[in-house]
Amino acid sequence: MTNTKRTKPQKLKRIDNGFLIVWQDGHSSYYELTYLRALCPCAECSAIRNDGQDVHSFFSSIGHGNIDKIDTVGIEAIDIKLVGRYAINFFWNDGHRSGIYDFKFLRSICPTESEGRE
Repeated sequence: MTNTKRTKPQKLKRIDNGFLIVWQDGHSSYYELTYLRALCPCAECSAIRNDGQDVHSFFSSIGHGNIDKIDTVGIEAIDIKLVGRYAINFFWNDGHRSGIYDFKFLRSICPTESEGRE
């Protein structure tokens, strides 16, 4: 059983070129915006990172792919919006805005502590 406090935010805050999430279990995750852009979960970015392979197939076992394939030079979030109670949508200065970053995904890619990975 998944501990729901691990994937429910208590606090969300943009800090300079990063984004902070304090989770209900007390863990804090700080994400550089370039890291989030490189790991955009949309189909287009996933295909770029994985050389065109369909990573959204129900049967796919492919991971995040090569994050260096997404150009993050000069990237900035021009807007950040909540998507219901389950996700965040970033609007990037490169025109990209289709990635929906659900909280379970964000916790799974937490760079600040290995415990943040599921």
